[in-house]
Amino acid sequence: MSYLAATQYPWLQPILAQLTLLATQQRMAHALLISGMAGLGKRPLANALSAFLLCKQPINQQACGQCKSCLLLAAGNHPDILLLHPDSNTIGVDDIRRLIEFTHGAAQQQGNRVIILPQAQRMSEAAANALLKTLEEPPQGCFLLLLSEQPQRLKATLLSRCQQWRVAPLNETALLSWLAEQCEKPIPAFLYRYTGGAPLQALALLEGSEAQQIATLLHMLQAFMQEEVALAVLVKELENRDDNRAILGFFIHDALQSAQSISAERLQRIYQRYYRWCRDEQQILGQNKSLALSALLLEIQRITATR
Repeated sequence: MSYLAATQYPWLQPILAQLTLLATQQRMAHALLISGMAGLGKRPLANALSAFLLCKQPINQQACGQCKSCLLLAAGNHPDILLLHPDSNTIGVDDIRRLIEFTHGAAQQQGNRVIILPQAQRMSEAAANALLKTLEEPPQGCFLLLLSEQPQRLKATLLSRCQQWRVAPLNETALLSWLAEQCEKPIPAFLYRYTGGAPLQALALLEGSEAQQIATLLHMLQAFMQEEVALAVLVKELENRDDNRAILGFFIHDALQSAQSISAERLQRIYQRYYRWCRDEQQILGQNKSLALSALLLEIQRITATR
């Protein structure tokens, strides 16, 4: 990933400009928490800030892209940046020890050192506790950039030691305008609502075939509720998709919740049944997924058909 890619994303520019100004004035905190939903560009923002912090000859509060430090960064060989990629879904104590070890000693390029920690909410309690001392006494010239989609899961003691920056979703007009500049494909009407204003997620869905596939599945779900599509056909299309929970959840929220014919009581029952299915999908080993999905769809159909 390019360390200057954030310059392509206009919604990131105001935050990046504020951060680089603070860094220039030596007022930027040594630990930042950059939060926001997936698909907003937290990682490109962290990359661009890292490039600026490591650059030897920044121009107009941006990395020059030409100095030795920038060239090392572009080649993926810069010794003074650490991107933590845990081996599991949990960030453990060993990962944090590696981080702490990186902060010791002097920078090899006689400048700053930067650590990027994606998915910071995955830190175990022991790992978060191990990180606290480093946050309390940050080494000179060392910057820690924590990225998180769920900052509420982080320990309060850790949050209190970070300067927090939130990347906000785009409004519909801004997102559709940016997508139109990036891609010539027609933009499905549901895409903004489905992504919640996350432009990079929307672009990824649009550039591939995913947006059209999701649109087809949403249409099939609506047709199934009206008994115009067979259960077996719908289950076959849904059961092997990694995003079937997201698609079903969006359908319930976007199509069923807006239907005036469905009472609040029936809608609550649909949500309860959907959440139970989601839980079982994750927790019950060896579950017959086709059977469970069929039961869910039939129950939703039955509830929506009730008069």
